[in-house]
Order: sequence, then C-alpha cells, then structure tokens
Amino acid sequence: MAKYSERLVEKIVRLIEEDTYTISEICDALRISRNSFYEWKNSKPEFCQVLEDAEDRRDSSLAILARRSLREQLEGYMVTTEKIVYQDNGYGEATVKSKTVTRKKMAAKAAVIKLALERCPKKQEKKDEPKTNHSENNPIVLKFPKEVSQDEAVKMMTDFRKVLNTNQPSSKDEEKDEDNDYIVVKV
Repeated sequence: MAKYSERLVEKIVRLIEEDTYTISEICDALRISRNSFYEWKNSKPEFCQVLEDAEDRRDSSLAILARRSLREQLEGYMVTTEKIVYQDNGYGEATVKSKTVTRKKMAAKAAVIKLALERCPKKQEKKDEPKTNHSENNPIVLKFPKEVSQDEAVKMMTDFRKVLNTNQPSSKDEEKDEDNDYIVVKV
C-alpha cells in the first residue's frame, strides 16, 4: 500500500484538474493501487473534500472553455489552408514551386445558433407559451459579418428556420443597430 502524503495528494489534484482522467489512469500514473485510493477517500474526509474541490474546478474550467468555443462558433472563425507544390531541382532534392494560402471566413452553423438560443432563459420562458407559427409577423433577425454574402445569409437563415421547424415564436423587440460591419437578414 502506498503511503499517504500531502505531496501525493497535490499530484492527484493536479491530474484531476488537468483533464478527465479516470481513477485507474491516475493510480497508474502515480503508482498507487486503486484500493489505496478508495481507502483514503473513505477514511480521510479531507482527501475526499480535496478531490471534490478539484473536480469542481476542472468542471468550471471546462464550462468556460465550452462557452468560449460556442461563442467562437457563433461569431464565425477563419480557416487557413496552405497548398505547397514541390518540384525536383535536378539534384534529387525537392524545392518549393508554388505556395498558396487561402483564408476563408466560416459562418455560424444553424445547430450552434439553435443551441445558443435554447440556453437563453427568455427562450425557455417562450417555450412554455402556446406555440404558434408567426414567421411572417415575427421574423428572426441575425447579423452576419460582411464577408458572408446575402445569398449565403438567406440560405443559413432558411436552414435555421428548418431546424426550428418554424414553431418557435420570435422576439417582437427588434434592436436597431447602425453598425456597418454586418448585414441584417430577415426571414
């Protein structure tokens, strides 16, 4: 049986906070038996509390990362691709003939938009109300970066409406925004 020490507890806590390691992986990495780990957890309330705190901190940091990723998906992001063409220089070595770098703005996907809207507390309150179809009376208004063409924006909005099955009432309060960096599409 491994000897319980503060230093070992710190290593366990660090592993828990770093990633979602299993108990077996933690025990293998620190060369302690699973029986010892669970014995400490059952017999030492301070150890159990430290483990719970570490899991809470890990879960909080993962939630922050998830929200950041969702925001990036909603705002859109740039994808950069490189294409390099090589040619033989006559001495058996390859040299770069050409290099093409392409940057493309990726717009938000309808499923990501739907997820963000469903998480909104106001959206949850509206779900409790009777559902009616007022797509003409209550258009959904989204702003897209200017890099997105009008046709692409309309297609994304149409796809978005399909995802929502046009059963969700939209907000009657439309914000007027004079920001020239976006195009606004109503469907």
